[in-house]
Amino acid sequence: MAFGEFEPRPSHTPMADINVTPLVDVMLVLLVIFIIAAPLMTSALHMELPQVDVPAGSAKPVPLEITIDAEGKVSVDGQALPMAQLAAALSLRAQSAQASEVQLNIDKTVPYGRVAEAMAEIQKSELRSVSLAVQSAAPKIGPTSPAPRN
Repeated sequence: MAFGEFEPRPSHTPMADINVTPLVDVMLVLLVIFIIAAPLMTSALHMELPQVDVPAGSAKPVPLEITIDAEGKVSVDGQALPMAQLAAALSLRAQSAQASEVQLNIDKTVPYGRVAEAMAEIQKSELRSVSLAVQSAAPKIGPTSPAPRN
């Protein structure tokens, strides 16, 4: 029996244990570095920017409202319009009213094909910002206090 060993083992077998202590030490050092460096990365550069007099901005442009009702009829800002003329009408209104956004109000019973036609006509105009109007569900009100007992 050799000094310091409990069981004799052959010296030609590979060591199966891996020492993970150096790996843990390196990971902890990296963690500390990132903890210290993270606040420095989020801070902005402080600069003195020049000041100029700028006229007050005009009011936010009102979006053009396109409505498709349950029968599939199209209207732009309340005026009925055939689908084939939608792109031309949107281009004219966008230039005259300085509008840059289209809001689609579509009945939920309208088939998807009709909506796709409207989207294709909008894409033909210069307008690129389209939003879909939705109605949020009514909040469910539950009892706030228990019913009185008789």
